[in-house]
Amino acid sequence: MAGRPTALRRWVQQVHRLLSPRSPDLDPFRTLEVQLSLTRLQNEIAQLQAAHEPVFARAHHLTAAITAYDRALDDACILAEVSPAELSTAHPTGPIRRVLAEAELQTRGWRW
Repeated sequence: MAGRPTALRRWVQQVHRLLSPRSPDLDPFRTLEVQLSLTRLQNEIAQLQAAHEPVFARAHHLTAAITAYDRALDDACILAEVSPAELSTAHPTGPIRRVLAEAELQTRGWRW
């Protein structure tokens, strides 16, 4: 249990992050750019899943969109200072890591 932070500890960490001075190189426009990319890719994935085009082409485009979404999530995690250990060392890729990254970003105030 020592490896997983409790709700109180996470809250204290969030307050500390909010009160501590931000690094001067933090660009709010880069954050916005990543959030917009996540929104666009999430919409593209939903459209591809509902599309009626040939299966091979759809699978290829869906794989590319999901890969791009995962990379955008990685960028967001870097900007939000989410350490890879917080996500999951047992699942370095795939849907479980994706869900964990989305949940962690949303607890830190990210919306897309």
